Amino acid sequence: MAALGLTTFLPVLAQDDIQKDSVPNGKEVKNRNVMLNASADNQPRQINIGLPAEISATIYEDGSPLSWTWWPMLPFFYWAGSPQYSRVGMSSLSENAITNGAINYVIDCKSRTGGNRFMGLADYTLNSHGLQRFDVTLAGPIAKGWSYAVSAYVNHDRGNNHLADVDLQQNMRQFRGALTKTFANNKGQMSLIYKYSSLVDRSEGNGPFYYNTDGSVDEFPGFSLGKDGYIPADQQLTYMDVVTGEMKRVSRKNTAMSQDLTYTLDYNFKPNLTLSYSSKYHYANVHYIGMSLAGIGQATATSGFTYAAPDKDHKAGDIFTGNYQTRYMMGNNGQERAWYNTAELKGKNRAHSWRLGANIWWMLPKDDNSSAMFTHTVEKDPVWLNLGGQQSFAWNVGGEYYDMNELKTALYASDDWQVTNRLWLSGGIRLEYYKLGGRNAMAWGNTAGTEIAHPENMRTTGWTLKDATLTPQNHKFFLPAVAFSGRYTIAQGFGILFEGIYTKQAAGSPNFAGSNMPNTDAINTYFGNAGLFWNTSWMKLVSQFSYIKKTNYQRNVQFTNPNNPNEVATLPTAYAVQTTGWTTDVVLTPFKGFNFHGLLTLQSPKFKDFDLSATFSDGTKGEYSFSDNYTTGVSKVIVELDPSYMFSKFRVWASFRYQSKQYINRTNSLYFKGRWETFAGVDYKLNNHVNFGLQFVNLFNQKGASGSIASADLVTETSQFDHYLMSGSYIRPFTVELATHINF
Repeated sequence: MAALGLTTFLPVLAQDDIQKDSVPNGKEVKNRNVMLNASADNQPRQINIGLPAEISATIYEDGSPLSWTWWPMLPFFYWAGSPQYSRVGMSSLSENAITNGAINYVIDCKSRTGGNRFMGLADYTLNSHGLQRFDVTLAGPIAKGWSYAVSAYVNHDRGNNHLADVDLQQNMRQFRGALTKTFANNKGQMSLIYKYSSLVDRSEGNGPFYYNTDGSVDEFPGFSLGKDGYIPADQQLTYMDVVTGEMKRVSRKNTAMSQDLTYTLDYNFKPNLTLSYSSKYHYANVHYIGMSLAGIGQATATSGFTYAAPDKDHKAGDIFTGNYQTRYMMGNNGQERAWYNTAELKGKNRAHSWRLGANIWWMLPKDDNSSAMFTHTVEKDPVWLNLGGQQSFAWNVGGEYYDMNELKTALYASDDWQVTNRLWLSGGIRLEYYKLGGRNAMAWGNTAGTEIAHPENMRTTGWTLKDATLTPQNHKFFLPAVAFSGRYTIAQGFGILFEGIYTKQAAGSPNFAGSNMPNTDAINTYFGNAGLFWNTSWMKLVSQFSYIKKTNYQRNVQFTNPNNPNEVATLPTAYAVQTTGWTTDVVLTPFKGFNFHGLLTLQSPKFKDFDLSATFSDGTKGEYSFSDNYTTGVSKVIVELDPSYMFSKFRVWASFRYQSKQYINRTNSLYFKGRWETFAGVDYKLNNHVNFGLQFVNLFNQKGASGSIASADLVTETSQFDHYLMSGSYIRPFTVELATHINF
């Protein structure tokens, strides 16, 4: 089984079969176990490249993205790794730079289609927390040259923790059908594929804990991280609609729906000349109700907080005192209409394997976001609080809106050249024209946030689109990308390898959602590595130095007046992140049946060009420089250990991943300790038709707590944050999972 060709046995073999060839082929990355995710079991994990993690892994299906607009249409809302795919792979950095114009790893999936024989695949998965997942795929012939494939996927997940008034934390359904025409004389095939996806997600994985300045955490009395719920039972939320200005009630849940119609063509002009073409119409909606943590405060009898609902000791309307959790609600109504077209012409001869490709992608993303603040008690199964008699307040101070259109056209070419028996070279270039237009509700007239062009668009309490001025947008970008790599064999099994990549990107529609004018300067990413490989009959090793830098990270940063802690200034910032590192990747096969994959990364991720100043109302001016400080949320040491042993009908495996401490604030004075993420399992092949997989997640039941402290972003004196009450997220608790795979 290929390292990431996981679909046939995906739910059973959660750990990849280890691949012996550690030398990269330039197109695909192996041995990284992307489906072993310590944070969620229904989405692939993100692989470290030395930069801060994105909101979601990038996922492609049949040559086009599951969702192009990364917010609020998160790709994993529309994805399920299952037998409905004939292949799931992970594209290399160079491959993605040339075909998609970005430097990141992409989960690349190919839909299963029919053939000239009947095939059935069925999976049933359950776990110790009540999850049940059903997956069925049928494929077979209809008539000469015609075949079908149909799939159904249902995921009923009760969640790892207990949430009051929530039965299923996630209910996902996907249905897929494919009609395939196979051409005579091995000329290829074409398929028409329809997919429907529906998701209802009410999960909530946060909790309170005490942070210690040595990077450790202590549990909050009466609350068990990973088991208890931290959201009130009353799931109805009151907010002001940012479009109409009406006060409304909404249920706390995320719903996402998509319908895709895809046409694929693979045609062989002759044995070494192939045309591939895919065209997909994508229709997606999402209603996202996010309740982000916004800090824990202390209420006195005069603070104005009252119980919104009774608990065992209080009735509704009683004055509340004590710790309270503030949450920031984002009520997004997003939609995406897109038409993706990709064509590639591939050819090869004795020394060359070349490719010419083209993208024409047209997207219509739209989103409105109603925001509000909420508070509740700090305890297991908390209750909502009212402030001044209201469940919510600060309506739409973070309101957002965009209605955009995007056109992405590109030409690209690549060639793999076996120059001699010792020297292999690969190179590629991409030339992209990107047009972005539409309208939003922007207030500021410049990116520095010093000129107000539309005061009616300033986000104040009660702001709505009814009183706003819609501002037109029209931007055009030329975005080139270049990649090259090579390998030279010095002696049998030993040699050097190198790689270099450059991409230029631009701001996307979500950057235009708020009141600030986004910085439309180029986002340049530079990547390079060089090292050695050494292959023997029992060892495959690669050790290399790497460098990556990405410019024009855009974030809004809060700064507190040193003379008045109640005054907070929010400024738009742009900075770079640069990481140098060294990685050694090894695969060992010392005796029959045993495989071991190990990876060690030592890296230095740092902020660059991050110098700014803030002027407060009393004239106080603060100068801040974070350049050369370590990046928040990125570890300096990463270890992966993946042993497995196969005997008779059994395969025993384990996967251990370590990430060192991660800084919480930009001054690097606060951090979370490093942690291990652990997995193990036993796979059993009953016969040629039935396989079982028993998997254990988080063997030592670590909490893996993480979060942020907004008030600590500029602090260097940390004593006030020792045993500090905060809230944040955690990794999955100890879980036992059993999967059954049947093929017939």
